[in-house]
Amino acid sequence: MQKEFSRIEKLKRLVRLYYLKVMRINASPHFIAMGVACGVFGGCFPFIPGLPLQTAIAVAAAFCTRSSKIAAAIATWISNPLNWLLFYYIQFKIGSFLLPMDVQFDPAKWAVTDFMEIGWQGVTILIFGGFILGIPLAAISYFFALHFVRRYRKRKALRMLSRRTKL
Repeated sequence: MQKEFSRIEKLKRLVRLYYLKVMRINASPHFIAMGVACGVFGGCFPFIPGLPLQTAIAVAAAFCTRSSKIAAAIATWISNPLNWLLFYYIQFKIGSFLLPMDVQFDPAKWAVTDFMEIGWQGVTILIFGGFILGIPLAAISYFFALHFVRRYRKRKALRMLSRRTKL
């Protein structure tokens, strides 16, 4: 029981560490939020073992939008080993609905090691589905990140002000 607790605590600490790294970027809230949106967009693409597709897409989008590359790279972790199968399932359903390709594939019974067995049509479906999924998720994440960055900075300013008035 103790090992599970420590793993959960480690995960919480890791999430908090990256949250604080994004919040402490010395830039405007819009710059950071756009970087997070680019990262979420890139994170919606399928993870291909050995190929940093998600990070490359996120950083390239951050360059194009002139936003935070660090926030973009961190935000790609929206897609992580804990939820890859869910993302693949949603991407495949969206892609196969919109593209007229017939690929026999069940993401619910699939492992990451089987990625290359679906062929290029299957990869195309996953990438297209990730693109379509990434657009609304990026827009939503922009507004969430903007809100959280502004709230974090407001609280930080209030803490600093209260410390100065106590002296």
